[in-house]
Amino acid sequence: MRNHPLIKALLALRGNPRAVVYTEPLWGVPHHLYAPFAAVYMSALLLTDRQIGLVASVSMFFQAISALLGGAITDKLGRKKTTFIFDILSWSIPTLLWAFSQNFWWFIVAAAFNGLWQITNTSWLCLLVEDAEKSSIVNIFSLIYLSGQLAVVFAPFSGLLVSSLTVVPTMRILYAFTFLSMTAKFIILNIYCTETTVGMVRKKETSGMTIWGILSGYGAVLRQIFADPGMVLALAVSAMFNISGMVMGTFFGLFTTGTLMIPQHFLAYFPILRSVIIVLFMFVIQSKISRFGYKGPMLVGIMFYIVSHVALMLSPQGNLLIPCIYILLESAGTALVMPRLDSIKALLIEPSERARILSIMTVLVLAVNIPFGYLAGWLSDMDRRLPFGLDIIIFSLAFITIAMSKRLTAESLDQTQAETESITG
Repeated sequence: MRNHPLIKALLALRGNPRAVVYTEPLWGVPHHLYAPFAAVYMSALLLTDRQIGLVASVSMFFQAISALLGGAITDKLGRKKTTFIFDILSWSIPTLLWAFSQNFWWFIVAAAFNGLWQITNTSWLCLLVEDAEKSSIVNIFSLIYLSGQLAVVFAPFSGLLVSSLTVVPTMRILYAFTFLSMTAKFIILNIYCTETTVGMVRKKETSGMTIWGILSGYGAVLRQIFADPGMVLALAVSAMFNISGMVMGTFFGLFTTGTLMIPQHFLAYFPILRSVIIVLFMFVIQSKISRFGYKGPMLVGIMFYIVSHVALMLSPQGNLLIPCIYILLESAGTALVMPRLDSIKALLIEPSERARILSIMTVLVLAVNIPFGYLAGWLSDMDRRLPFGLDIIIFSLAFITIAMSKRLTAESLDQTQAETESITG
């Protein structure tokens, strides 16, 4: 096992990548405990599907604003300081609000704070990759995904609590635990990480500038993004998967428990099946398919997404097998698509402008996404199968976009592929 490429990559981590990867379970474990029940918790507190969708749209709105500011703040304050401050604001505060929520407005305020995570997402990603070897980036992202999936082994605990205490008291306990665990993670990461080389340069360059002054240069960055076909591709595909991920994450629990009549405590066990499949792909399949580059595996992954959604929409009431098949296929798709999508973004972005480019790209992605939370909630109010039909349309567009892309052919990514193979074996 120690000779597996991912294990060797984990043991070889140093500096900021090591601090980020090693502390990730303190975020991942509590997140995977509460996430399956988040929408069901809101429903139990008498929020309608449309209100739940509106909460998601409010979160997207504040994410778009914070993403716009994220690059400038990250350059001005530095990667390390920005990550610590906005981790506290975007996760510690909303988890307390969720723990004590009483009605729709509590969730709206929490969504506004939680939307600030796009600022720390930019700074956190810079901490992760800026001082890392370029050839190790794919494995670093694979380790991040793997860390999150291994955290799911604790999910049965939340299922046991739901079956004995019901959803509302269970979620209040889980959100309180999340506050403690995530806050500890933020403090430990702040202690053990250091400012990146690029971060120190950008802090010096922006020391005499205001945040608004830094933002004034975003027009040139926007033109740079749209002048690069690779970044346009990453932008378009990211927008599509962001929409689909929001729909799946928000409405799967409502559909399975409210329409298929699956007992609520089973929501804690679905993530385990999902994690098993993703971990198997990471350890068994991932290293064997690196020679196929990016396009082929991503197209296969999207097909898994589409088939999984069709199966779920056709599932009869009370049938537990079909949701399990959905999870199996959806997780296989995730293992094939998401590490490659993140790697493409990391590899195609100019390092000296990474913070601002990431911010602008994220703003554009979220601006497209804002109406889809409410739209999916409106569709769900009519028929809880309809949000998954929306996802199928989005996946089909993503498939066509990637299939037609010349940038993702094996020939155009020969150098990246060779670097990937040297690490993944």
